[in-house]
Amino acid sequence: MSNPRGAQDNPTTTGTTSPSPNLTGDPQDASYTTAPAASEQPPVAADPVGAGTAPGPIADDTDLGTGTAGETDLGVGTGGEYYSPRDVDGDGNVDLIHTRIEGVETITHIDEDGSITLVEQDTDGNGTYETGIAPTATGIRLAEDLDDDGTVDLATHLDPTTGAPVRQDVIEDGRITDTRLDTTADGNPDVHLIDSNGDGRFDTALLDTDLDGITNDTLVDTNGDGTFDLRTADTDNDGTQESFDTATDGHLGSIEQFEALIPAEDHYHEQADTYPTETPADQTATDLA
Repeated sequence: MSNPRGAQDNPTTTGTTSPSPNLTGDPQDASYTTAPAASEQPPVAADPVGAGTAPGPIADDTDLGTGTAGETDLGVGTGGEYYSPRDVDGDGNVDLIHTRIEGVETITHIDEDGSITLVEQDTDGNGTYETGIAPTATGIRLAEDLDDDGTVDLATHLDPTTGAPVRQDVIEDGRITDTRLDTTADGNPDVHLIDSNGDGRFDTALLDTDLDGITNDTLVDTNGDGTFDLRTADTDNDGTQESFDTATDGHLGSIEQFEALIPAEDHYHEQADTYPTETPADQTATDLA
């Protein structure tokens, strides 16, 4: 098991912004704004649902669709910018938009109702679409392939209204191993969860209880039963954990209280086998009994 003190001595915040532009608005007159992203993480192996690779659109690319009135291919504009909406299935609606804005190649996927379902971007210009932005049930997920191997290494969940990062996951071999959560919406993570033994479930929680960027308490489940049995604390807020407490009676709490901060439909609960328990069916006798 990793040293929880070592983990808390190197806090990471999500207060930086990403060079990746974020597509907003109607597909026909969409605009770009800077999307906030998480702090840099070391490249690791990752999520099987990757951003994928594909060659970027080229200047003489032609429209594959039927060419409806609202679907004019603007081609290459001044400064090398490019805009090409595509009606791929010929139903009169735009399905894809290929763009190049300020050197960033983007493929925007459009649903039949006109809503954006996925934005893929090549932000570093190497021909690999390493960044994917997609809506989720609770917000927006920004997935990044940091080492261009076709799989996601870092996923940042954004507030759908403000665009601010509220959660960031480090992904290794398809599993979330490290999650930082901003539970107070102040722009800084205050809960840091770690899976230190690689079994798929978090066992360590680092807590910034006074929201000053310094870890105040570290809780560790040392035997993998879901209950914390070790606590270390920084009593004078100097960044060093001076005191410790052990428990076998469960008074330090359990990892479940922090897992509850992650939406029930999230991939984490599948890997950790922590789906909410189903309510038993009503056993009331029926006429067929």
